[in-house]
Amino acid sequence: MKLTQKLCIVTTAGVIMSLGLLEAVPVHAVTLNFDWTGNAGYSAKGSFSYDETQGYTTIDNSKLQSITIAFFDPSKKLLNSFAPVINGSIGYDFLDFNYDTVTKSLFGYFDVGQDNGQSTDYYLFGNVSFGLSLRNPTEGTIDQSNGLNNITSKTPIPEPLTTSGTIFAAAIAWVMKRRQVATQKAKA
Repeated sequence: MKLTQKLCIVTTAGVIMSLGLLEAVPVHAVTLNFDWTGNAGYSAKGSFSYDETQGYTTIDNSKLQSITIAFFDPSKKLLNSFAPVINGSIGYDFLDFNYDTVTKSLFGYFDVGQDNGQSTDYYLFGNVSFGLSLRNPTEGTIDQSNGLNNITSKTPIPEPLTTSGTIFAAAIAWVMKRRQVATQKAKA
């Protein structure tokens, strides 16, 4: 198949794919990272995302698009990680989360992790301003500190059309590279 034909096929597929995505609601999510370190050296690192175009002044459980958290022992060994909210769906019965978009800080009660009564479950619990405890269903409180959480970075989530554009460009580059290799083999 000639290069021109291949490019036409790839271009047509890209246009069809893009037109299908034009009707999709664009993603306007922002992802923020947070961390916590207890007095005994245990730590937690997490991230959460929400739709920043909604003009929310506070983000609670119902406005989260996602939240993940990982727990580490004092030697930085991963204890476990959890995703209590995925695609706006809450999978943790005790989730308690509040973020102020104006002050860029977490506030109030905080309960993020997993507690299904398993020895491998961990959760960070307490009042952000007064103290948080790392807890385990079988061991109880493992570590604690006087507060949370450095909100560290803001990462935009790519729009669907940006993602499809990247895939389309990669497909064109792949076709052109294959054509170049085939031409070099034919000349040899």
